[in-house]
Amino acid sequence: MPAAEAMPSTVRAGVRKLLSLCNNVVSLFGLFIVALSATTLVAFALLALTSGTANPYLNVIGYLVVPGVFLFGLVIVPIGALWKQYRVHRAQGQPLPRHLHLDLTDRPTLGALLVFMLLTFFVVLPLIVGSNYQAYRYSETTAFCATACHTVMEPQGTAHATSPHARVTCAECHIGEGAGWFVKSKLSGARQVFAVAFDTFSRPIPPAITELRPARDTCEHCHWPDKFHGSKLKEVVHFAPDEQNTRRAVRMLLKIGGADESIGRVEGIHMHMMVAGRIDYVALDEHLQEIPWVRHVTADGAETIYRSDGLAHTAPPPTGIARTIDCMDCHNRGAHHFRPPVSAVDLQLEAGRIDATLPYIKREAVAALVGDYPDVATAEAEIGRRLTAFYEEHYPELLTTRAEAVAQAIAATRDAYRRNFFPAMKVDWRTYPENVGHMFSAGCFRCHDGRHVDAVGRAISSDCITCHTFLNPVPDQPGLLLEGAFQHSMSLEMHQNLRCEQCHLGGPLLLCRDCHSSLRGLDAWYDEGRLRPTH
Repeated sequence: MPAAEAMPSTVRAGVRKLLSLCNNVVSLFGLFIVALSATTLVAFALLALTSGTANPYLNVIGYLVVPGVFLFGLVIVPIGALWKQYRVHRAQGQPLPRHLHLDLTDRPTLGALLVFMLLTFFVVLPLIVGSNYQAYRYSETTAFCATACHTVMEPQGTAHATSPHARVTCAECHIGEGAGWFVKSKLSGARQVFAVAFDTFSRPIPPAITELRPARDTCEHCHWPDKFHGSKLKEVVHFAPDEQNTRRAVRMLLKIGGADESIGRVEGIHMHMMVAGRIDYVALDEHLQEIPWVRHVTADGAETIYRSDGLAHTAPPPTGIARTIDCMDCHNRGAHHFRPPVSAVDLQLEAGRIDATLPYIKREAVAALVGDYPDVATAEAEIGRRLTAFYEEHYPELLTTRAEAVAQAIAATRDAYRRNFFPAMKVDWRTYPENVGHMFSAGCFRCHDGRHVDAVGRAISSDCITCHTFLNPVPDQPGLLLEGAFQHSMSLEMHQNLRCEQCHLGGPLLLCRDCHSSLRGLDAWYDEGRLRPTH
């Protein structure tokens, strides 16, 4: 027979043999699964190409579930064929073959092998490679990380969407480049999938800083530490919890400094990112807030140890989490910032989403935000009820003359709650202390508290001018600012050595009466607006 005629007949014989092998319940079931999942994959690919929007849950099914079902069907087909061969041999009383034997001189066997190779090369392989590639790409997106596991990652996803890193994917910071961390992340992800499936995940999820890749492999791809130097003007706006919601702007120069002497002086905040040398520390808790031991190593290897635990500097470091300072030790909430209620309401007031002329709106909005609510729906209902009840009791005319402003204030306060409070995961501004600054958590004062001293008694500085230059307004000369010491909105007197976060808790202002029972008579003054603190 000519070769041109032999090949089609060989293929036909191979098809017949494959159909014969697959003519059993198990293989037919596998072929049905393969055909159904392949059709679904093609339909999903067409939908993805023509649709302008992406549904995270649909993507999970299309990129992860359906390809898995397709592979499952492929595995079932040969299992069914082998099962059939076993039954045939057993029915005929023949011994089972110990080794796989392919007789390529047998036309049906050769044809079956050719058909199998053609199907694999032109159909199965493109489907598997394409679906796995898309699955890999999708698993690296923010939508997959933040939305697919909606309840678990809702706090992080919501905060990320309004952060300075909103256009940076989760994988770029949490994984970075390279196979090693990719494999590690996928293994960790598999464990997390099981935790979600069986509802064994922590609420809230633990802080990730000790599990993150070093910042030099991720953050510093965009944020070159040598580049940042000099000082930066910063304005922080506060509204007082008084009747007028008095606005106060604190202006300062942040001494960003630098870490590379070839560009500028090694000083200021970014001195901690020493290009030559390093700073090590040991923390006693998973949030890295209790730091009793710090070591400063210079470029020539000289060491200075600062301790606040009272032990000798030659004593071994305390048992805890040992780290070398990088970006994340200060910028630990750079992409997942949860605002304290006072800051969240200040932001809404400054942006004009809450009318600052509504009496006591700052105080009442903050008080409404910090209620103990079991879920978001209850919180929104209670926020509306509390603010409406306050104006009904104290300023009833506003509910008719300025009803729109009150309604807008309620809507903005609810929005602040949705962005910063997550009852299902037990997350709010207190869950993950932020280390940039020191207003509502220890932050810089974890080490710069004046209590960390070296062997000769020199302390790590806690002086404000180490990192700030304040620009204070000049009375009766609007627009004129002069450098000077920080001017608090009230006289601190004996409290001037307290750390900021010891009074500024993020919620309603901590007043004298909250610590000093002898001053409880001041309650009425505060409620009447005769005490008018600014923060």
